[in-house]
Amino acid sequence: MSQINILPIGSGSTGNSIYIEIGPHRILVDMGIGFKKIRDALNRYDRNIEDIDAIFVTHGHYDHVKSATAIANHTSCKVYAEQSSMYPIRNIRSERICVNIDEPFEPLKGLKVTMFLVPHDYVRTCGYIFEYEGKKVSYVTDCGKMNDKIFSYISNADVTIIESNHDIGMLKNGPYPIQLQNRILSKFGHLSNVDCADTIARLYETGSRNFFLAHLSLHNNTPEIALQTVMEKMEGKDVSIFVCPDSGDQIYYFD
Repeated sequence: MSQINILPIGSGSTGNSIYIEIGPHRILVDMGIGFKKIRDALNRYDRNIEDIDAIFVTHGHYDHVKSATAIANHTSCKVYAEQSSMYPIRNIRSERICVNIDEPFEPLKGLKVTMFLVPHDYVRTCGYIFEYEGKKVSYVTDCGKMNDKIFSYISNADVTIIESNHDIGMLKNGPYPIQLQNRILSKFGHLSNVDCADTIARLYETGSRNFFLAHLSLHNNTPEIALQTVMEKMEGKDVSIFVCPDSGDQIYYFD
């Protein structure tokens, strides 16, 4: 059986990029973090940005693609995305491969990847599942509302990376104008801590045990509150819950 290693380089309001090793394959999800930060985070654990095998883009919002050109200049791998996300990365030198929703494909030997739609206020925002020799990593952020189809994709994963964007009380009493609050709270916004906790509780019943809380809001959440919300829901359960740091200073290993 293969091993899974996760290095969250950045996940939140200011930028998103997570490095995943599954079996022999080294992949990057999103390019919203500066090249230097990604390079240094990988070097810290004897990884090289030039050795990345594939890059996957969830959608074209700036905090997910802002460093695409710089990163592509230092990698030779292909970049995979849904058609709607190709325009924001149109100038990168890497080969860009359009991916079809709900159609599993094999970008690397033995690695099955499936892209699925999530509700968000970008034209088409996507999540991913990565599968290799019986191991599975699920990735879903920028998701306004969980639904049964998304749940069916991300269930029973060895590792689940899931959005825990905001504390509802902090959002409603924070600095954001009402219009922006309503956007975040809508079905095309972001999952709250409570939404995340409820989803993790359901995923636990499918066999999932390892979770990363991702895309935390800088102004409407804290790692402590996000973690507490989920742990209270999962009290007494045999789970591992990690909050994605924004510093890329820790790699996580899973057998």
